[in-house]
Amino acid sequence: MNIIKGLIIKDLLQLKSYKKTLIMFIMIFLITSLTQENVEDVNILIIMLTLGFGMFSIATFNYDEQAKADRYILTLPLTKKDIVLSKYILVICSTIVGAILGMIASFVIIFAMSKEMINIKDMISLGLGGILGIGIVEAIQIPCIYKWGAERGRIQLLIVVAIITLLVGGLFFLGDKMNINLEENCVIDMLNNFLPIILVAITAIIYYFSYKVSYKIYSKKEI
Repeated sequence: MNIIKGLIIKDLLQLKSYKKTLIMFIMIFLITSLTQENVEDVNILIIMLTLGFGMFSIATFNYDEQAKADRYILTLPLTKKDIVLSKYILVICSTIVGAILGMIASFVIIFAMSKEMINIKDMISLGLGGILGIGIVEAIQIPCIYKWGAERGRIQLLIVVAIITLLVGGLFFLGDKMNINLEENCVIDMLNNFLPIILVAITAIIYYFSYKVSYKIYSKKEI
């Protein structure tokens, strides 16, 4: 565990150069949220901070690739499994931190603007939904980076995301044409009651399989 902790600290130290950019990113969306007339629009801050923190942690792959850090790291008493696991822990934790900060900031802004009661359950569900959405992107992106490198991995990611978007859009289009009304389905009741649990379970499964794929790719890679 100390080895993984050391790898995560190494990545966090690398990200220090992004500190000003990250602060500027947060300030821009805080100011944007404060200018919203509709308090419900403030919740977009949760999604944006979740996205921002998650994507900033991915930048550690660029640093390692440019410095050819893995050649040195693998001379230490650790395994490729430790390296891959540390990356996933960093990315997941960064994404969760972004969601939590987004929820806190959104709560404070909405309360200051309206003094109304805030639906905490809906806010948590939105935060978990943001983690799931960003998690899907990260779960695709990280194996792509291990397979093709940081630069080419982004291109492959865009292709995969475009395909997924088209497929999802196609499903909604077919559902509309077939007049499928989900509001009359018992699925909606289940989602309303168990949405947080469902989101956490799906996110965990997605990251787990992504980790397995990444490790399989990296374990066969010549460094």
